[in-house]
Amino acid sequence: MRTGSHPTRRTIIQRELRLTPLLLALWWVMSDGAPDGWAFGVAAVTLSLAALHIAAPLQSRHAQNALRWTAIPAFAWFFLGRSLLAGLDVARRTLSPAMPLSPAIVRYPTELPPGRARVLLVATLTLLPGSLGVDLDENLVTLHVLDVRADIERDIRIAEQFIGPLFARPVLASGS
Repeated sequence: MRTGSHPTRRTIIQRELRLTPLLLALWWVMSDGAPDGWAFGVAAVTLSLAALHIAAPLQSRHAQNALRWTAIPAFAWFFLGRSLLAGLDVARRTLSPAMPLSPAIVRYPTELPPGRARVLLVATLTLLPGSLGVDLDENLVTLHVLDVRADIERDIRIAEQFIGPLFARPVLASGS
């Protein structure tokens, strides 16, 4: 029986399946359209959808976890732009004789709502070179970063500002 505030399992699966073309398009871009990578890409997309389904249990999916499709283009633009900049930064560090690194563990309290938004934050930060998601405990995100001298908190706040609207909850910049 369906209640007013909780979607049915069928609705949730349909919503997740609508992500398939987006994820496949993202894979196509990341693999430069190489046909020999499609078998791996389809497997990666399938596993991503399964992980998404497991990471956000059915009973916790309500309004705060509802995806706002109109916010996807801004997030995609942010993600692709940051990926490019971060890739260039890692290349610069790799090619530099001094190899400018100052690795550290950083903990950051996020204000994103529990569930998919926080999982996406950690996944997004992990996919950007220079950081690796280590833990997500309640609202505390733990990352391993290549250079603690960089303004990591600013980068996380910017990511939150693009992820928040995906889940109908804009995140205000600190001090606003």
